[in-house]
Amino acid sequence: MTAVRLPFLSACRALAMALAFALLAGCAGAPPVPARDAGFTLPRQLHVVQTAAGQPSLDTLLVVQREGAALRWSLFDPMGVPQARQMLEHGQWRTDGFLRPNAQARDLFAALMFAWTPEAELDAAYGAGSWRAGPAADGAAQRELRRDGRARWTVRWPRASQADVFSILTADGVTWRITPLKEQP
Repeated sequence: MTAVRLPFLSACRALAMALAFALLAGCAGAPPVPARDAGFTLPRQLHVVQTAAGQPSLDTLLVVQREGAALRWSLFDPMGVPQARQMLEHGQWRTDGFLRPNAQARDLFAALMFAWTPEAELDAAYGAGSWRAGPAADGAAQRELRRDGRARWTVRWPRASQADVFSILTADGVTWRITPLKEQP
């Protein structure tokens, strides 16, 4: 009996270690969120177009609203089918409802918080030296959140007169074009 038990216990330990490493890797890959609430205006309704090399563009609709101390992020396809629903409360993400976690949507949500944080508050929200801002070669305003010496997100505003129209380029080569949805009377 002891001979059978030993390989079983060894396999259980190996499985537990693999699970622990997977959980730690998931935490390490979580997108950064501001250290404190930047207080940007909500609610917001956005049209988000995602493009990536070799893939068709994806149109989605995003609604962001405050609910008490939390921010609710709801992403829908053009037919109104939920693609992701997340709550951010006290710096922690949690799934809202029965949808499976959507890491790419969570990355979009975190990148939008970075884009919406006023430049004067970026040091307090993300840490001094973790970001940089300035004009791009074509004159567009841009800012980057840095990680490991390279840009995690690059936010570009092509026209200063339209601060709510911008794009976000990820380190993985995905681009999100963000425009506000017009509210109907």
